[in-house]
Amino acid sequence: MMATAFDEQRDWLALPGRCECDGAGKAVSIVGLGVEGCTLEADEVWPAAHDFVHLDIAGTMAMNGRITRVVGRRAEVRFFGQLHPAAIAKLLENVSR
Repeated sequence: MMATAFDEQRDWLALPGRCECDGAGKAVSIVGLGVEGCTLEADEVWPAAHDFVHLDIAGTMAMNGRITRVVGRRAEVRFFGQLHPAAIAKLLENVSR
């Protein structure tokens, strides 16, 4: 399957976010936002995977999920539900302006 312009933009465009886990919050950059999850980049190393995280996406949307993989300052999140592709497109459009 060929990548579309939307896929390419989604992979490199970072959205601002805030992640709450284990009672602590941290500012994050959200990259690779998809219907089932995303990758978070933080200023410090993530301690470990978490069973529950609350993610605020660009101050307009919130999702709950779990951190499934941690590598240094990057963490992969799998959502407990799904984001609609139109909602993702709108978020990316707003940030790219």
